[in-house]
Amino acid sequence: MTPWGIRNRIKSALGRPARPAGDQSHTLTLVLPDGSAHQVKAEERYTIVMASQSLETPIATGCPDGHCGQCAVDVLVDAGLAAPAEAETKILKEKAKPGQRLACHARIIGSGGRFAVHQTWSMDQTAGTT
Repeated sequence: MTPWGIRNRIKSALGRPARPAGDQSHTLTLVLPDGSAHQVKAEERYTIVMASQSLETPIATGCPDGHCGQCAVDVLVDAGLAAPAEAETKILKEKAKPGQRLACHARIIGSGGRFAVHQTWSMDQTAGTT
């Protein structure tokens, strides 16, 4: 379970709504490396990575703050995204190609965005320790 799923379950157990009243849910499309397109719902202000957590194989991230650039996605339709913040702009110049955004930074503010994902994460890729 993702950190966001855990947070929502805790809030629910405490009798609070899982999301603040007034937040809106938006739909975006993620095209995975295998070419399959998946529509996902995301609350306003969520990042693309957060939205991908509802998929069986969410977007892979290699660091907590976007400095690795592993979560870069191609923007196919840029509808519904906030403009890049200064921190994302700096990392994009160093790590990404033109037309890409960092999925861990890009904030959703509306519906209609479509993004090509390059790397996904699955439990099968996780090595255990002995």
